[in-house]
Amino acid sequence: MPLAANSGNLPLDAKHLEEAFAIFYAESQKLEAQQSALQEKINQLSDELQKSNQRLGILVNAIPAGVILLENNIVLLHNPAVLHFLPTLSAGQSFAIPSDWQQSIAPGEYLIGETDSPDSKTQKTVQVIRIDEGIRSFIQIQDITANISLHQETQRENRLSAMGKMAAGIAHQFRTPLATALLYSSHLCDDDLAPEMSKEFAQRLRKQLLDLEKLSQEMLRFISNRPSKNILTSAQQIIDEAQASIQALFESKEVELNVQCSVPSSAMLLVEPKSIPNALVAVLENALSVSKSKDSVQLQASVDTKKLIISIKDQGPGIASTIIDSLFEPFSTTSANGTGLGLSIAKNTIEAHRGTIAVENSNHGATFKITLPIASE
Repeated sequence: MPLAANSGNLPLDAKHLEEAFAIFYAESQKLEAQQSALQEKINQLSDELQKSNQRLGILVNAIPAGVILLENNIVLLHNPAVLHFLPTLSAGQSFAIPSDWQQSIAPGEYLIGETDSPDSKTQKTVQVIRIDEGIRSFIQIQDITANISLHQETQRENRLSAMGKMAAGIAHQFRTPLATALLYSSHLCDDDLAPEMSKEFAQRLRKQLLDLEKLSQEMLRFISNRPSKNILTSAQQIIDEAQASIQALFESKEVELNVQCSVPSSAMLLVEPKSIPNALVAVLENALSVSKSKDSVQLQASVDTKKLIISIKDQGPGIASTIIDSLFEPFSTTSANGTGLGLSIAKNTIEAHRGTIAVENSNHGATFKITLPIASE
């Protein structure tokens, strides 16, 4: 007998209803099986994630660098190694660089420990790397004291090695002024020498001895050149000091020194106050030596990605191909009056401050490019 439909619905026989329930039951069984498989997969992934987190935790705790995880600049967790640098650090507190950490030469580097005593063995240089991802931040603190010491020792050994290789050059550099000085001194011993000639020979002797003193001082600077006491100095001040030191020489030779400085006043470098301007002066002197009257030397300074970039261009003949690869080596010069140590000392000074210097020829002379790390802006 057909079932009567309620509320005007079409009649539905028992067979069709039974089939519908059978289909529903079968689909329910499939869904239960799928849910069971999905739950098993979730449990498996959760177990794998837990094991992975355990392995990651073991790895993070084992690395010597300090690791901190922040959320909205609040410490979520950290590894034990970070307590060597921040003994009082704990989860839940706001993170900040300690006030007694002194900024080092390069960005993200700090001097910690007994910073008032540069020779103290307890003083360390640490590097802080921060990576921000939305509200979370990852911080790594690493002791790079040994790396810095190795870098300085390597530079010193390279300078000593260079001094050994240039022993013959040193003998040559000293031989001529010494021979000339001996000649003038022998003339001064002549009893029949006229007073005016005696004064002239004495002045010539004095000039030769001054040249020898200058050469010996430059050699000592080349061997031991390194920053002794660095202070925060504005990049603009460094450019201004270099320009003021050499402007008169440019004017005397009637060569224009065109300075274009687009460096913000807030850009600060951690440098030895006089050494970097002196290095720039050495490069400018080189440019002046190859310039003729009415020529122009251009100095451009700008800031790019935490670096001060200085470009010095001259209108000279360029650097000879036979010397360009060894231009920054000691006694590498084509000038009859030069010692060949100025650019070597400049290179050592700049590299001691974690900077770089390079040279290339252009269609209108040579271009020196200098980069130095900016400590703060």
